[in-house]
Amino acid sequence: MSEGNPEESASTEAKLTAEEEPPQIELPNVYPVEWRTESQRLADLYETAKNQSWNPSQIRWDLLNPKDYDDKQRIAMAYWWALLANFENSGAPVFAQAMIHTFETHHEDPVKKLLASIVLDECRHDECCMRACNRLCAGFPWNYKPRSDFENRALKNIQWVYYNGSRYWKGYQSAFNKYSFPIIFTPFMMGEKCAATLFNEMSKQSNHPAFGEALRNIARDESRHLAFTWINLENVAPLLTEEEKKSVTKQIRAGFVFLSMILYEPPKDFWRLPPDFLETHYAMEEIARNAGLGILTMEEKRRVWKRAILEVKKRLEGYNIEFPDLPEIGISGKEVTLDPNVLVTSF
Repeated sequence: MSEGNPEESASTEAKLTAEEEPPQIELPNVYPVEWRTESQRLADLYETAKNQSWNPSQIRWDLLNPKDYDDKQRIAMAYWWALLANFENSGAPVFAQAMIHTFETHHEDPVKKLLASIVLDECRHDECCMRACNRLCAGFPWNYKPRSDFENRALKNIQWVYYNGSRYWKGYQSAFNKYSFPIIFTPFMMGEKCAATLFNEMSKQSNHPAFGEALRNIARDESRHLAFTWINLENVAPLLTEEEKKSVTKQIRAGFVFLSMILYEPPKDFWRLPPDFLETHYAMEEIARNAGLGILTMEEKRRVWKRAILEVKKRLEGYNIEFPDLPEIGISGKEVTLDPNVLVTSF
C-alpha cells in the first residue's frame, strides 16, 4: 500500500492550519492558558507563601515521648489533634475545589496560585495532626482500640465530629451551584483571623517544643491566608450587590458556627451532637491543657474570638456589609437564619 507523498501531506497540513480558525473553547474551562495579574499585592503574597514554606517532618516529634504522660493525658491530647484534623483535613479539598473553580472561571493568576499554596498549607497542618496523634497514641483515632470508658468516650466524640464534618462537605460542594465565588470565599476571613489568633496564643502557652513549633507555623500560615482574604475583600466588596452582601452576612455566622467546635464551643445551629458530647469535650480539653498542649480556657477563647471578630466586623461594616448577631461572645448584629445544609466556610 502506498503511504503517499510525505511532502504533499505536510503541505496540506500546513495549509489547513493557516486557513482554519480553532473552535471556540466552551466555558467554564481551565483553558485557554493565561497569566493575567491585576493585583501586585496578591502576586507579592504568593512570593511570601513560597518563602515561608516549612516541612512538618522536620519538627522534633521524636521529643514527644508518650511515656512522659499518663493514659488520660495522651488520649486527651490526641483527641484535640484529631478534632483539629476535622478542619485541616477538609481544608485541602475545600481550597482545592475553590482553586479549580478560579481556574475554570479565569480569575487573575495570583488568586489561582495562592489557593494552590493554601491547599499545600492545609496538607501540612493535617500532617501535624497525624504525627501528633501517632506519637501520643499510635493509630488514633481509627486504628486505636479503646481500653477504657474514658478512651471510648473520646473516640465516640471524634466520630460525631467527623459525621458533622461530612454534612458540611456535602453542603460546601453544593455551594458552587448556588453562590458566586466572592460569596463563597469572603466569609473565610473570619475563620482565618480567629484561627491565626488562637493558634498563636496556644503556641505561647504550650510547654512542648513540637507542639509550640507546629502551632507557630500553623498560625503564620493562617495569618497569610487572612491577608489573602483581606486583599480579596478590598477587590470584590465594592462590586457586591445588596443581595450578595446579605449572603456574606449569613455565611459569616455560618463560619462562626462551624469553627466554634475547635475555636470555642459548638452552637446548635448546625451541630448534631449527643447529650453527653460537651461533658466529654470539656473534660478532654482540661486534661490536655493541664498536660501542656496550650489549649485556652473557655474565657480565654471567648476573649480571643471577640477581639478577632471585632476587627473583621469593623472591616465589613466599612463596605456596608452588616455583621451577624453573635450573642455567644457578646457581639450584637443582624439576626440571621442559617441553612444548616450549606455552610461555605473553612480556615
